[in-house]
Amino acid sequence: MKKRFFRYTILLAFIFGLLSFGHTSAQSSRNGCSTISLPKGSVEGRLSNGLRYIIQPNALPRHSVEVRMIMSVGSLQEENDQRGCAHFLEHCAFIGTKHFPKRALVDYFEGQGMKFGRDINAFTGFDRTIYCLSLPYYSDNKEILDTTFLVLRDWLCGIDFDNERVKKERSVIVEELRGYQQNDDFYSLKMGHNRYAERLPLATEQEINSIDSNHLKTFYKRWYVPSHATVLIVGPVNVTEVVERLSQTLGIIPSGDVEKPLTKFPMYYTCGASWMEIADSVQYEDKLELIIPHNTCVRQTLQDAVEKQRRCMLVHCLSERFAADSIGCNVSDDWYLADNDHFVLSFRGASTADLEHQLSVVSSECHRLLRFGVQHDELQQLIGARLDNLLPDTTQRLSENICDDFVDYITAGDRILWNPDEVEWVRQQVVNTTSAQLQQLMKRLLDQLSRNRLYAYTDVNGSLGANRLTAEKADSAWNIGDKHSCTPYVFSGKEKLNEPHVIIPLCLTQSVVFMPDSIENYHKWTDIGAEEIVLKNGLRIILRPTIDEDSTISLVAIGRGGTADLSLPMQLKLHDAVSYVDMGGLYKIQNDTLLSVMTQEKISMTVGIDNFWHQLMASAPANKSTELFNLVYQKMCFPGINRKEFKETVTAEIANLGKETILDKMLAHDVDRLMAGTIDSLVGNSLDNSRRYLTVSVLDSLDIDTLTTYYKNLFADPSRLTIILTGNFSMEDVLQKAVATFSQIAVQPLQLPLDNAPFRIGKEVVKKGFGGGNDRQTLVNYIFAGNYTPSLQNSLCMKLIRDVLQDRVLKVLRERENLVYSPYVDLYYDGIPQQKYHFLITVSMKDGNQQWVERLLKDIIKQLKASPISTSELGKMKRSFLVTKDKNLHDKAPSEWKTALMTLVKNGESLYDFDHYAECLNDITPKKLQKMINEMIVWDKRYVVYKTQMK
Repeated sequence: MKKRFFRYTILLAFIFGLLSFGHTSAQSSRNGCSTISLPKGSVEGRLSNGLRYIIQPNALPRHSVEVRMIMSVGSLQEENDQRGCAHFLEHCAFIGTKHFPKRALVDYFEGQGMKFGRDINAFTGFDRTIYCLSLPYYSDNKEILDTTFLVLRDWLCGIDFDNERVKKERSVIVEELRGYQQNDDFYSLKMGHNRYAERLPLATEQEINSIDSNHLKTFYKRWYVPSHATVLIVGPVNVTEVVERLSQTLGIIPSGDVEKPLTKFPMYYTCGASWMEIADSVQYEDKLELIIPHNTCVRQTLQDAVEKQRRCMLVHCLSERFAADSIGCNVSDDWYLADNDHFVLSFRGASTADLEHQLSVVSSECHRLLRFGVQHDELQQLIGARLDNLLPDTTQRLSENICDDFVDYITAGDRILWNPDEVEWVRQQVVNTTSAQLQQLMKRLLDQLSRNRLYAYTDVNGSLGANRLTAEKADSAWNIGDKHSCTPYVFSGKEKLNEPHVIIPLCLTQSVVFMPDSIENYHKWTDIGAEEIVLKNGLRIILRPTIDEDSTISLVAIGRGGTADLSLPMQLKLHDAVSYVDMGGLYKIQNDTLLSVMTQEKISMTVGIDNFWHQLMASAPANKSTELFNLVYQKMCFPGINRKEFKETVTAEIANLGKETILDKMLAHDVDRLMAGTIDSLVGNSLDNSRRYLTVSVLDSLDIDTLTTYYKNLFADPSRLTIILTGNFSMEDVLQKAVATFSQIAVQPLQLPLDNAPFRIGKEVVKKGFGGGNDRQTLVNYIFAGNYTPSLQNSLCMKLIRDVLQDRVLKVLRERENLVYSPYVDLYYDGIPQQKYHFLITVSMKDGNQQWVERLLKDIIKQLKASPISTSELGKMKRSFLVTKDKNLHDKAPSEWKTALMTLVKNGESLYDFDHYAECLNDITPKKLQKMINEMIVWDKRYVVYKTQMK
């Protein structure tokens, strides 16, 4: 039987193309020319028509398969009359193909529980177009892979370019263009003068409007051929079965025109200095970036990986020297685009003279490194720092993240260094790094600087005339630094000393005896794998162990009681109480000792407070759970007081009172933040406004003893506290320790008053506009707010309403009317204590289309109120919820579990309902949803917050 299977596998290899398996090189033959092996278990091959595939079995998440089709085609391949076609073609892939006419493709995947934009998406770049699918993959529905491969086949050879649909899609893409923000003021400078600058994937509005079906068909036929495609599959799949299915579905596609290979276009820049400047009145200092474009290092061989490490060593060396000599220069060297890295020296200065001086000093240091290199002690420190960061990653990773690494390999040839033997070989080469090798890297950079350099200058002073910084002045300052006479660098780094072992104080190590009778109630929630304990003092503990590799235990203690529960006079009297008390550490341990213990034992802890909740977050290795729980107990019940630091901090706050910070100036000019602030005030998110009433007398009157009493009344009230434990730990051991430790917290004789009244939403239409935004585009937020009764089922109903609205605005505003590119609907809700929600519909549209869009939105809501959605549509959305829950909440997702359980507690949702999630979801009917839509979405009580450049 084994021999037959072996022969069959070999036969498949010949039928389907050449297969190569990851992790095949032997250590005995390993050298710098050895190719970095692909991840263990991965299979790479080609079908007979040239289509390339990579398959990586991966068990996390267990019910999900990630599929990518990467076309080595982007805007660079466009002819002059085809600009914008690569991106336009990506849009066409979703609006009609041979086997999936019109919207059938999206409807099919959404019927499987996927969401368009989240699980169904695509991206077009300069040299690639990537189609992304995140498939739910269950044993009773493995046929989804067959259908997915049929979709890929249609994308390669079956897209339908309907003339009318293409014309309508132009408007959608134009709106996408109008909404696009580069977020880099110096983008044109960094792009240079080359084909990349001439072939932006989105193109221009004029170019988009000139594209028709014939342009698209020509581009499609020329470039969408199997040899330009790679299919990537990562998930819990059988490689042999997948290869066979791929061959049956995609292997029959004709090879197409393969006579003209893809052209590689390099990045290049104008010789000499390129200069660009902008004015910025918000910042306090001028900023100058000296950018040196140079060839990137693609990690294909082990020697490439060594080269990468040595480049990092050079950056580290310069950064350390600048810091030691108090030179204000940041250094970085990162990939920018195509075959180019950008080595960046970044300066800030109060004047042009400051910047010129810094340029000269940095130039002098760079040339000193070139001439004299690095001495032994400095080199050893650089090597040690690299080795600390160069370790094999043996953790199990999510399929989605593995896909990202493979995309880099497919598009650029860049391989991830993961194999422990290969990592060790690279580490040994790093150990053997010489000064001459770092000098050679420095020489290459300086030679490149002499050929071309980019200056990005931000001027805050509006310098004129002789005081104005120019490229010539910057070059001159750099050249002056080159001519400085210098001596070898004197390394003053201290030898790394072994830190003395700190004896952990008894209050942190002492075990407390577990007393079963301290438990009032216990329940095991089998479906979600959690256990819940309520102690006799009222404290609640929820434990959800996971099996992540690092064996860390994470603790979150959350309790009712926040700043908005206080009256304004009390808010001022207790100003920043939690922060001031936190700086005092623990009553029983000195701060220096506490910091040393936490560092040594790898324990972290923070405390915080918001409007209605306070929380403590901490983590530690699982074998330090006793120390962790004792630390948290001490922090909640016995905080320390640091009177000296308290007084100094209050004095500093008084000195800065009323002074405008850079952040304040930025916020005052940031239209998006002003809009968000307006929305927050309308829906009840901005309740603590005490800071505007702060005065010197208020701050002077703060009393640390009063603040500490308030802090202890908050954090040491067990009846209002829930502790959530997640991570890789033994349930029985941790449960007993947690119960023993936290049952010590005494019941408070007198509790702090709480404001449990729901927030009352206004009942009138409110409209607020801001100037700004993109050219010829108006962005509008429609907010529908109100109150609800907290429960998991009501939360699920609101999420279903959100998804129904999202579906309708996409179908009507984008697909039917072609008015917008990407409208989206968000939902925000706070169960305890405010019992409030708001839906946020955000639409970006062409100036002048707002009334049209509003009429359509009003009609959408009117129809949803009048008629319930179909049972089949509701079932499709419910399946999406179940798929998402399975994908995100698994046994190796401690942070996701922590977030989910915190959200559940703060929204007043029960663990019983969460354990019966599917039943809770299935009980929701179309009629119930219709009733809630009528109650929650009221057009005549909407808030409208928008930005536009229209007068």
